[in-house]
Amino acid sequence: MIQYFQRMEARPPIDTGKKSDMIAGSGSLEGKSTDCQSIIKMLDRVMLQVEYHCFIDLDSNHVDPLYKELCLIIAEVLVLDPNSVIKINGSNISVRLVKEVYSQIQNDHVDLVFINFNNVSHRVFNKRSYLRTALYNAVFENESQAVNDMRRTR
Repeated sequence: MIQYFQRMEARPPIDTGKKSDMIAGSGSLEGKSTDCQSIIKMLDRVMLQVEYHCFIDLDSNHVDPLYKELCLIIAEVLVLDPNSVIKINGSNISVRLVKEVYSQIQNDHVDLVFINFNNVSHRVFNKRSYLRTALYNAVFENESQAVNDMRRTR
């Protein structure tokens, strides 16, 4: 993934003039933030924020690539222009608001998204958009998920 951003940085930006290019899911980086260094720095901060080391599988001594992908999605959103919009659950939401929610994400939220994504029984057509929405919702759902799990075990 990091190599992808490094290649993107080496290319000149393409301005199609379309407003939709500023919206998530359009195939471009929203907010036009393609600065590789800022994404790498933000990825390091996100990995600290979510305690990435906690995701190491002790048996295999590696981290599932989905955890890094989730961290990269968080980092990408956190470097976007706060005055742009992003699609979350099919609705255009201010990046400023999404950044506030994403800044609350901890390792239990990432783990919840990881577990839920691995339990999805249907095909996910736009994985990045799906995971963005799942990360956003995890901040609101984590507590209720724990209560719901406790009720099921009674």
